[in-house]
Amino acid sequence: MPPKKVTTKEQIIVEDVPDNENSDDYSEDSDSSDSEQEVDQDSEQEVDQPSEKEELTKEKKEKKEKPTFDEVYKEIDSLTKEEIQIDNEILELHKQLSVKEKQKSANKKQRNKLLNLLPKAYEDGCNKARKEKKKRTNSGKNGILKELPVPPLLIKFLNLPEGTQLMRPKVFSLLNKKFIELGLKKGQSSVLDKKTAKIFGVEEGYEIEFDKCQSFLAKIYNDAKPKPTDISL
Repeated sequence: MPPKKVTTKEQIIVEDVPDNENSDDYSEDSDSSDSEQEVDQDSEQEVDQPSEKEELTKEKKEKKEKPTFDEVYKEIDSLTKEEIQIDNEILELHKQLSVKEKQKSANKKQRNKLLNLLPKAYEDGCNKARKEKKKRTNSGKNGILKELPVPPLLIKFLNLPEGTQLMRPKVFSLLNKKFIELGLKKGQSSVLDKKTAKIFGVEEGYEIEFDKCQSFLAKIYNDAKPKPTDISL
C-alpha cells in the first residue's frame, strides 16, 4: 500500500493562487471583449441610423419631387393670371401701334398735298417779288434811283456808249467791277494805281473805302454838272 501524500494548508493556498489569477484574467478578458463587442454594435447602429439633417433633406427632396395638389393648382392659377396680363399688354400695344400708323398715314397725306402746292407757291412768290421790285423801280425816280446821264469821265473809263443814262447804283456796280478787273480791289476797299489815279485826278495809292464809294461817285457827278456862268453887266 503506497504511502499517502501529505498536503499542508500552505501548499494548498499556494497552489490555488495561479488558478484564481487565471480565472480573474479570463474574467477581465471576457469583460473587455464583451465591452468591445457592445461598442462595435453601438457604432454599427449609429452608422446605420441616418442623421436628422439627412432626414430633413430627404423630406424636402420628396416634397419637391412630389408637390401636393394645392401647390400644383396654385402654380397653375398664378401662371394663368400672368398669361392673361401679358395678353392684355399685347392688346394695348396693338392699339397704340394702330394709332401711330393712322397718324403716320395722315402726316404722309398732308406732306404730299403740300409738295403738290410747292411749285405753284414758288411761282406766286417769284411773281410777287417781281411786282414789288417793279413798284420800287417806278416809285424811285428821284435821287440816286433816278436814271441820269453818266458823266463823260465814267463813260470813257467804263467804255459806255455816249449819252448813256443809268441809275447811280448801277453805275456804282459797274465801277466796282472795273476796279476788280484792274486788280485794284483790296478786300472791301479799292486802291488806285498811278494810271487810274491820274484819270480821276487824285494821287497814286488813293484808297476808296467801300462805305465811301458813293461819296466818291457823287463827287464825279457834281464835277460833271455845268457850272453857272458869271453874268457881266
